[in-house]
Amino acid sequence: MTNTFTHIEAIKAVVGFSEQRNDAFSALLQFEQSQIVYTVTNADLSSVLQRVLSLEIDCDDLELWANLLEIRGDIDHTQVEGALYALANPEQMGVLTMDKVSKLLALIDN
Repeated sequence: MTNTFTHIEAIKAVVGFSEQRNDAFSALLQFEQSQIVYTVTNADLSSVLQRVLSLEIDCDDLELWANLLEIRGDIDHTQVEGALYALANPEQMGVLTMDKVSKLLALIDN
């Protein structure tokens, strides 16, 4: 059974790393990226990082997630741009570890 998402529902499912994110990602392919429909906040990022630390999300999935948020034209990620860059570019920033995720979470929450 395929879920039908509106543009904003699909983005929220992907940004929030919901169980339906794969279906939501597929749904995003049908939407234009010409205007921003969602702004990623520190709270969004903090929530996902906490789930990484609780082992609900693995570091490889976190890297892919960060890359997706960076490339979507319909997602404003300027508030968390530096953190997403660090997560999406392990070749420049070093391998993503739980310690790095924890430190990044502490920076965001302050």
